[in-house]
Formats: sequence, structure tokens, C-alpha cells
Amino acid sequence: MILSDATAAAAPAAALLQRARRVLVLTHLNPDGDAIGSLLGMAHVLHALGKQVIAMAYPSLPQYVRWLPGAESIEIYRAGTTFPEVDLLVITDTAAAHRLGPIWEDYAAVITQLPMVVIDHHLTNDGMGVVNLIDASASSTCELVYELLVALALPIDAATATCLLMGLTTDTQSFQTSATGARALRAAAALIEQQADRAQIVDSVYNALPAASALLIGRALAEMHSEHGVSWTTVTQAMVRETGAEDAAADEVVRVLQRVAEARALVLFKERSDGTTKLSLRSRPPIDVARFAQRWGGGGHAQASGATLQMSPERAQAEVVPLLQSLVRG
Repeated sequence: MILSDATAAAAPAAALLQRARRVLVLTHLNPDGDAIGSLLGMAHVLHALGKQVIAMAYPSLPQYVRWLPGAESIEIYRAGTTFPEVDLLVITDTAAAHRLGPIWEDYAAVITQLPMVVIDHHLTNDGMGVVNLIDASASSTCELVYELLVALALPIDAATATCLLMGLTTDTQSFQTSATGARALRAAAALIEQQADRAQIVDSVYNALPAASALLIGRALAEMHSEHGVSWTTVTQAMVRETGAEDAAADEVVRVLQRVAEARALVLFKERSDGTTKLSLRSRPPIDVARFAQRWGGGGHAQASGATLQMSPERAQAEVVPLLQSLVRG
């Protein structure tokens, strides 16, 4: 059952939630603010409903979300971790099963046998749950979680509101993205009225950049290229080691590249420790990088997507950049 409206999804979701006693909440690997915000938002509400809740992420939490209420209770999945005994899965901000990473790789057979509620805003999500609330027009998954809680007439306390506002803030880049509309702003206003800690969110996201991350950003920007409407650069493992930057620093590189006036599309090539390359793609309307990313098994949003290539950054650049320039030329 795939539904794009929280009011329509409320009754079937409530039926699954009411029957459940032990719930596992998961989100995509390498989680961002929307992933952790929606995961924790659901975890708080499920706790309030008297459920036993396990929230799990992989491989770690970005520094800027670690202060969120309940973040200390998130279990970090490790190889060999025993899959918990639960009777319901809630999966947030995850466009496809393989985006759960090793949790899916190790326990796909178990996961597919469990009833599942999916809440997501990615265009490429085809619905893997029993109940799927999927709306690509939403600014963030946290916006959808907020709407579902309202439709379920469930109270939203300050902790829950703070977690959800984190996702709204980060996925809209402080309400700058094309998906930001009155709907997102109304949700944000309501969460602030519920005592969400907006000041701490702003401080942790925008005013707490480690010096090592700033060094990495400088290194990456020094290697930037911009031709034929496309800007791109690379973050290598050597750069990460030499600067001591955390993994999330690459996200800041993308945000700076988005400000380049000549760039109608951009791509960051990030070398992974296993030799693969992660693509982070961004574009300006009407260029659709979600469909572009699908040729490598990726996806996401029309103007923000990603993929993983089984090759080095050098080979990935040679393959991806000409194709992206062709897409920009139309």
C-alpha cells in the first residue's frame, strides 16, 4: 500500500503500530540530519505509546546530530550484531532496501518477513513496506513524520519536535531548496511552537565546523573544475587522512559547490575506503539528477541524488562528467 497523504496513511499505520510490542526503527546508511531526525522522532513517539523501541544506524552518526534528544540510545550496527526480536519495522528516509547497508545485506531474509511501515520523500522509492507513506513533493522525511503524527492525533513533545526540526532544517538547507514551500514552513513553525530547540540546531549545523573539516573543504575546493555548466571535485582517502576530517565534511564541500553561479549541475566524487566512489549530485531545475543517478543504481531527488560506483574517483570522473555535461546541454 503506497500512499502520499498522511491522513490516508494514518489508519493503516495505526493498525500496525497498535499491534506491535517491539519496534525496530532503521534509516539509510551514512545517515544525515533528516535520517536521524526522522528515526529519533518516530522512536520518541513509539516510546510514548508504550512500545519497546530499538533505533539502529550505520556506520556512525554525524557530529551535528549527536546532541539530539535520544541520540545516545541509537545502536550502531556492527558486523555480527544479532538482529533484534521485533514484530514491526519502521524505516525512515530510505529509498531502497539496499540503502540500509550491511543491516540489509546480513538480514534481508528476516527483514522481508516483518511487517513494515516506510516513511520517505525520495522520488525513486517504490514502496517496500506494508504501509508506505511516500511523497516526493515533501521537503523532508521529517515533514512527513510530523504530518503523520498530526493525522494520528499523537502529541509532539519538545524532544520529538527538536528531532523533526533538525531534519526539516538540514534537508531544506535552512529553507532554501526548491521543495521548500508553505507546507514545510508551516510544519517548522508548528514544531517551534512545540518548543523545538531551533537555536541549538542552527548552532550545531552551521557554527560548529571543526578546523580539520575546514582544511578538507579547502583542499577539495582547490581541486574544483567548472566547465560547460558542470562543477566537480574529489575528496580522496588521502585528503581525509591528511586533514583528519570527519566523514560529514564532504557534505560541506557539496554545499559550497552549490553556490557556484556557473554550475547548473555539480558532482562530488568521494573515494571510499573500499575503493569505490560515492557520487553526490546536485542540480538546478529542470535538470533531473535522480534519473541520471539510476544508471549506476543510485537515486534520490530530482535536484539532489547520489550513487556508488565500483571504480576509482579517476575512472568515475572520466565516465560521469561528460554524461552530466551532456545532460546539462539537453
